[in-house]
Order: sequence, then structure tokens, then C-alpha cells
Amino acid sequence: MTFTQILLSSIKGMFPSLLYWLVLPLIPFIVAEQLWPVGDAPRWRDYGMNLLISLSTVYLSLPLGIVAGLLSARVRPLLPWKPVSFTFHNIGAIPVAGPAVEILAMIFVPLFLHDFWFYWSHRIEHKVPVLWAFHKLHHSDERMNTSTWARDHFLQNVWRAFFSVFTLGMIVDLDLTEAGKAALYSNMFLAGLSLFYHSAIRARLPWLDRILVTPQVHRIHHSIDPEHYNKNFADALPIFDILFGTYYRPGKEEFPATGLGPAFPAPRSIWSAQFGPLVAVGNMLLPRRRVRSIE
Repeated sequence: MTFTQILLSSIKGMFPSLLYWLVLPLIPFIVAEQLWPVGDAPRWRDYGMNLLISLSTVYLSLPLGIVAGLLSARVRPLLPWKPVSFTFHNIGAIPVAGPAVEILAMIFVPLFLHDFWFYWSHRIEHKVPVLWAFHKLHHSDERMNTSTWARDHFLQNVWRAFFSVFTLGMIVDLDLTEAGKAALYSNMFLAGLSLFYHSAIRARLPWLDRILVTPQVHRIHHSIDPEHYNKNFADALPIFDILFGTYYRPGKEEFPATGLGPAFPAPRSIWSAQFGPLVAVGNMLLPRRRVRSIE
């Protein structure tokens, strides 16, 4: 079989398990935000639209994400420096540490590195017009809810894959087996946290919101209020927003509306969600040749 045939076969085989793992973790958060919502409770069509967007994003971005990994493997031998080797097993071998500390390191070391990388990639997405054209899809949800966590444009995911492998991937050399374990542990934590802080649950957690991103803190990032623009970029750890001056701690009853306002309504179809931003970028880069809009 050719590489393309293997890839297509793998993507096809992923569908049932992908659907299962996208839907099942949402259920407790959907129940919570239906019982204790911020404003009007999210509608079932909101969940359905976000699920369709996330499925289409996985299928469209996966091949290009693999290309990022293959390019990284080609580029690393050409670097004028040697990436720093790191192994979690050495931590577990320390007598006072042991396997439990090794597992904790596999969660929190990648989490810290990921969040530092995510903070800056996220800020760049808000500053660079081409990247913002893709990231706008995530922010266009007018009723932000737990399913918004996966409402991403496929080229945003590709950008993040390339940014990751050509920044951290060029500096840190991690054994593939350990990298897989670390990714599993840290991504499970991050996925659960992201489902939580995107949820439309009316809850204040002032004792937690300087340690981990909470629903109220992240809602500020999605706010339509100009006072909240370019605030709270972190994916998990507010420490980076605090250090770099972008942290906004919400007030007691501060639960703003979300979305991009009436000038930028949410897309009404998968087609417009995924290909509308491509038209916008085409018009941005080729202003003399207007590309037809997609609705």
C-alpha cells in the first residue's frame, strides 16, 4: 500500500473511536451547563455544530500535521546545535522519587512547556491577521460552551503543529516512547481542563483562578467587551498571563457575552466554517483579485 492509502485507511478506521472520545467526555459538562448556565443555556444545535467542526478539523489537519513531523525529522540533523536530551526515567530512578514522581513529571513538565509554547503561539494568532482569520472560528461561538474547546479551524491546528515541532521540537530531544507516554498523560489532563474552562457554567472559583484556568477566567478571553480583548491567553496555567501582563481577573459577577459581535456572525455551515477563512485570507493576500465569499 502507498503512504496515501495507509493514511486514508487509518483516518477511516479512526472515525468510530474519534466520535466516541469526542462525545463521551462532554456529557458531564453538558449536564452541568444545562443546570447552572451563564445566561441562556447552550442549544443542542450548538453542540452539534461544534462536533461537526471538530470532526472535519481532525480529518483535514491530520495529513498536514504528519507532514510537520516528517519535516522536523529532516531538519533536526541540519541544526548547528544539538537538542537537549531529556528522559523521565532518570527522574524515576532517583531513590527519593520513584515511579509516582516519574508519572507526575510526565504530566507537569510537558504541561509547563506546552503552556509556555501555547501562550506565545496563541498571542501570535491574535496579532497576525492571517492567523487570526483562522482563529476567529474558535472565537465566533456566540454561546461558548464545553464543546467550543474543539471548535478550531483545521489550518489553526496545522499552524500549531508546525510552531510546536519547529520551536520546542528543535530544542528538546525526547525519546519517542517517553514522548508518547508524556503526551498521553498531559493531554488527558489538558483535554479535561479545556472541557471544563470552556463550559458555560456559572461558577466562581477565586481560590483557583490564579493556579489553573477556570470557566470565568477563560470567558474573559472570549468576551465581546473591548476591555477584555487580548487577555487570558494561557491554556492551563495563568502564571504566564500574570508574568507577561495579560492576566485579567474577573469580578464577582463578571460573566460577559461571548462571540465576535454582529459584525462577525458565526458561520452557519461546515463549508463556511472551514473554507470561509480561506477566502478571507485570499482576499487579504490578493487584494486586487477578490475571492468570492462562501456562505
